Amino acid sequence: MNIKIVDLDHRKGEPLPFRLTLDADELKRRHHEIRNLTPVEVSGEATKLGDLYYVNGNMKADVDYVCARCLRPFRQHTEVPFSETFASEESLLADEEDSDIIPLEGDEIELIPLLQEDFLLDIPAFPLCEDDCKGLCPTCGVNRNEQACGCKNERIDPRLAGLADFFKDGK
Repeated sequence: MNIKIVDLDHRKGEPLPFRLTLDADELKRRHHEIRNLTPVEVSGEATKLGDLYYVNGNMKADVDYVCARCLRPFRQHTEVPFSETFASEESLLADEEDSDIIPLEGDEIELIPLLQEDFLLDIPAFPLCEDDCKGLCPTCGVNRNEQACGCKNERIDPRLAGLADFFKDGK
């Protein structure tokens, strides 16, 4: 979906509401942690104030992941707010390279690539089913969220193993 700059210019500061749906298959292809995804519903508005064009709103979807610690599949409702600011290249100052203002190219604002990027940046790199997920035991492989195991998972750096014997003799 594209928003025409002319439409915003004629509205004289009044917001232009929009609704669209992002392609779930495209988003799933672009992020390896997404196992499945409902269509991403986008609602927002675009406004021109002064020389700047503002686009903001919210995206919603249910995303299926596999927990990075316990490998259990889970579904999470995701809401991603977005806010972008645009300006014509003539109104941008040359020394504002670090600015969050996006220069306009042409006579339309192309929303789909920006919204896809905002959504994908909000997806966790290591999704967890719960913040306090205990994960799998590295020795026996049991899910420590479901049952405790009696494995001794004490790791000692082999370079420091000699020190352990030193402290035993000192007691």
